[in-house]
Amino acid sequence: MSIFSLCGIVGGGAPDSVARLGSTVFCILLLFLGGCQNSEETDSDSGAEISKRINLTTAELIRDSQPKNGYFSYDADKGVYYRVIPVFVWRGSLFDAGTQFTESSDARYAGFFVQVETDEFQPGLEQICSSSSSIALYPPDFTATGDGAVFGPFAALGGGLITGSGDQCGSDYFRLRALDDDGDGEWDRFQYSFPPGESDRELLTKMVPGNWQLRNGAAVLVDVDLPPLSPYGDRPVLPIPHINRNPGTGLIDSVDIRWWDYDPATGPYEQVDSHDRIHQSTVTLLDSVTGGDIETREEYRAFGLADRVVFPKYPWRASGDVNDGDVKVTNVLIEYRIDGVAYRFVWDISYSG
Repeated sequence: MSIFSLCGIVGGGAPDSVARLGSTVFCILLLFLGGCQNSEETDSDSGAEISKRINLTTAELIRDSQPKNGYFSYDADKGVYYRVIPVFVWRGSLFDAGTQFTESSDARYAGFFVQVETDEFQPGLEQICSSSSSIALYPPDFTATGDGAVFGPFAALGGGLITGSGDQCGSDYFRLRALDDDGDGEWDRFQYSFPPGESDRELLTKMVPGNWQLRNGAAVLVDVDLPPLSPYGDRPVLPIPHINRNPGTGLIDSVDIRWWDYDPATGPYEQVDSHDRIHQSTVTLLDSVTGGDIETREEYRAFGLADRVVFPKYPWRASGDVNDGDVKVTNVLIEYRIDGVAYRFVWDISYSG
């Protein structure tokens, strides 16, 4: 639902003058929050801090406006939400993102996973990472990863030998991250990935519709009914990145992105600068090698289709220009969502096609 649709809801049931005033204030607030880059800003007047001060009624309105059909669950009594995000993944070579723009993407469809986001922090990170509490996701029917691991109603994604440190941990088919979105030193949400999909072999080969259950032991935390989904149902919008480096320092200045959309009238993909169903895109740089179990990441969110992204937090270097201790780009992730479903494109340093 767009900002403008939300604005139309706020005034519902109130006298006209009150409705117009409430709607106007809410629109201004949302537009203010939406125009900022997602940085590690700690200023108390940052967009994220203002977001946290939104009154409960407005917060519930935002949550209730999320896509239904099993993607979002909010417990008003506990004030806890779970957002379930089906994710289709394409992979390409990071080398291609560091050379020159092409008119077609080398990214190939790799597989499927389910991401769950929540502001419920019990059980906590230490309990889950020490295996004293078991969080797992149960598919409604049998599905398998590329390396042959089978999951279903009685075989959950989760468990196994859990390793990690800091703000994340996981196993071969499960990962938990604790995310501090506004940099204030407090976690804003947990993010689970089933499976984490570090390689094509660890992604699910088939999305199965029906009731997916997230459980803590025998207790069901959320039960969501996902409809039949296909990565090819609507031809995906293709982002093609290009990494820009400063010739003097070798540091990454920015990442440019060109977007291509399939034109059903003419057949081929055509370059576009907007899309009426994509309201937000996310671009992430990862260094998943030098930190061992700990992943260095920096993320940028833009309303609509991001065309140029600057990453100010770390002095990022491309893989060919690194020394020991440098933060280097091993992955560029570009993601967008349509109707609650995520389409993720990963340019990987280790991808060979």
